[in-house]
Amino acid sequence: MSIVLFWSPFHGQGQTSNLHAIALCASYIYGKRVLLMQTQFDKNNLESPLVGQNIDKKQTYDNPLFQDIGLDMAVTYSNMNRLTKNVLESCCISFADSRLLLLPGTETKNRESFDRDIAKAVGRMIRKANEYFDLLLIDANSGEDDLSLKLMELADLIVVNLAQRRYVLDKFFLDYGEIFLNKRVFYLLGYYDDCSVYNISNCRRKYKKYIKKHNSGVIPYSTKYLDAQNESTVINFMHRGMYRNEPHVPDRQPRLRRPFTSKEILEETKYFFGMILLTTEKLLQVLQNNEAGKLQEEGL
Repeated sequence: MSIVLFWSPFHGQGQTSNLHAIALCASYIYGKRVLLMQTQFDKNNLESPLVGQNIDKKQTYDNPLFQDIGLDMAVTYSNMNRLTKNVLESCCISFADSRLLLLPGTETKNRESFDRDIAKAVGRMIRKANEYFDLLLIDANSGEDDLSLKLMELADLIVVNLAQRRYVLDKFFLDYGEIFLNKRVFYLLGYYDDCSVYNISNCRRKYKKYIKKHNSGVIPYSTKYLDAQNESTVINFMHRGMYRNEPHVPDRQPRLRRPFTSKEILEETKYFFGMILLTTEKLLQVLQNNEAGKLQEEGL
């Protein structure tokens, strides 16, 4: 039972697509029961790649897909001390052949109402929800957002999403490096290109004070994964690319269940899935080590 916060210092670092990949890998390959949620007021695309629709506050009519479910309802039940496992599940969207549940984001149209009614109470709801899942993955707002900073204190692990750009990396470690030095952090490079000078090995050397082999991973660029994000077929894409033989046993050689269009795309997709498996395994190991450390401190 771990709370994992996905956060970026800047917008556009591939945070949401990284979260989708990690969540589905943890569910399909490791058999984890996963709750996927977001705490952003707007400009988030968490739901659409999974279910084909996103919460649109500009619509003048109710979207039946998100009616009477989502973050707002879960927080309301939490405030009433009625957030049981069954009630929480009734607020979520489930997926066949998966232990993953999606809690859609807020439908509140007014920012002041969101800050007053949702943001102030969401921490309590998250703590309760964490009792029912192996992993609770949160897609947080980037930058120095007040709610994101509060949730960092609640999280068992902060996944810092970065890009292979010198400006992004230098500025992050200049502005936040020392702040995150004493936090439980996992550094994740999205849209990853191993041929870049700023590949993960070189980043570990250049920023060795912060980025270690055990606390960093990558999600490679994949043409097919990008298409799946755009076409809202991420669930099917990940299900085709991965399979589970035994609960909690990773398969380092994921099957590609149908041929792709070219040798280059095939190799790119194999590499994509292979690195997702490796990165997810490392992230789960960090969580396991953190939990073991807590128990040791408590003398259990």
